[in-house]
Amino acid sequence: MKQKLLFSLIGAIIIFAWQFLSYAMPNFHRAASTYTPAQDSILQMLEEAGLSQGMYLLGQPDPSLSRAEQQASMDKLEGKPWAVINYQKANSMSMAMPMIRGLLVCFVISFLLFWLFLQQKNPTLTNRLLLALAVGMIGFFFIPYANFIWYKAPDIFAHFADGIVPWLILGFLGHKMAALKTKTVN
Repeated sequence: MKQKLLFSLIGAIIIFAWQFLSYAMPNFHRAASTYTPAQDSILQMLEEAGLSQGMYLLGQPDPSLSRAEQQASMDKLEGKPWAVINYQKANSMSMAMPMIRGLLVCFVISFLLFWLFLQQKNPTLTNRLLLALAVGMIGFFFIPYANFIWYKAPDIFAHFADGIVPWLILGFLGHKMAALKTKTVN
């Protein structure tokens, strides 16, 4: 159990550090949070519209319309601009709790990955690297890529790197640590 907890802690630090690099510096995801000088007028317009806090897809038919009316509306919307807005009523720069929650999630993810390593029947370095990569790719394909298919997030290649780089590091490290665990058990 000590080995699992140690790997989970080290893995959490690795994933958390990768997330920092990916989103803060050098910020591979910068394309998904581009600045616009129109931000003040857009935010003011959203606030004046009385928009409730939430996420909106603009450029879709009113769901209260009949099916035929929705189809006619969709035909009119074809080729027109559309947007996804995640509107929050209050900006908060509080970092403590999101960082703590993020680190805890990274710890749990690392714990689960190490558990998967220990389930392998043929625990070679290649198999562990492929397992770690498979976990990263499952995460990438399930949310970022599936959403990209519909919503065209401009940082898809950064998400792809997020699904590869830290997972290969964890695969290598997990192989070394799992090998130590099996040596101490024997």
